[in-house]
Amino acid sequence: MKPPLVALAMLLLLGAAVFCAQRWGREAGRVACAAQVQEVQGALRRQHQALNVMRKEGARRSARVAQALASAQTGQRDAQAAAARLLALRPDGDACRAAEALIASEIAGEMP
Repeated sequence: MKPPLVALAMLLLLGAAVFCAQRWGREAGRVACAAQVQEVQGALRRQHQALNVMRKEGARRSARVAQALASAQTGQRDAQAAAARLLALRPDGDACRAAEALIASEIAGEMP
């Protein structure tokens, strides 16, 4: 028995519909995947830029800290040198007189 021509046509149309649906599904999947990839790339690009900004800020802060440390060390050396001069100028053990003598010698040394 031969199947009726209408049944064959319906099977053919059904097969074509399934084929088109599969193809449309694949294309839709590819488009969705491409959109997700672009979104992730954008997020990664923004994170990379933010990380670069943080690195630069960290480098600036590190440089400022190093400069402050060097300044503090210089101040400490100056204070130690002043203390040594003060101790060297202590003629009779009087710290006040020694400080006055140090100040006087500093002023005299700065004036022409």
